[in-house]
Amino acid sequence: MSKEAKVFLEKWHKFVENGSEDLLDELIAEDAMISSPAYYKPKQSKTYVMAILRSVFDGFEDFRYAKEWVDGRELILEFETRIGETNMKGIDRITINADSQITHIEVLIRPLNALIALAEHIKSDLSKAAAE
Repeated sequence: MSKEAKVFLEKWHKFVENGSEDLLDELIAEDAMISSPAYYKPKQSKTYVMAILRSVFDGFEDFRYAKEWVDGRELILEFETRIGETNMKGIDRITINADSQITHIEVLIRPLNALIALAEHIKSDLSKAAAE
């Protein structure tokens, strides 16, 4: 495992456990992008990536990573969680830079009803944040 991947994973797991805004800020590169299962094209903006990740982890319950695969600065993290009563499985495919920050995260989720529940949660969450 690369040094960058080891540093990233230690910080990432801490963020997942406690949701620290400062830690999330450290983990995301300025030019980061996210490929969501809800959109065909990736969205690029540190602010956007952070908002999506905050919203996602705020909505998840009983979240846990089941497996990890690392190849240099490419990581695949398989997860299981639920949103409300809907169970889901998915993977985060993450590319990091030399500073152990996310430059790209691609999220894949199944089943379809879980993706829909998550998309609805994010839409609601981001609408609330915009109204404040």
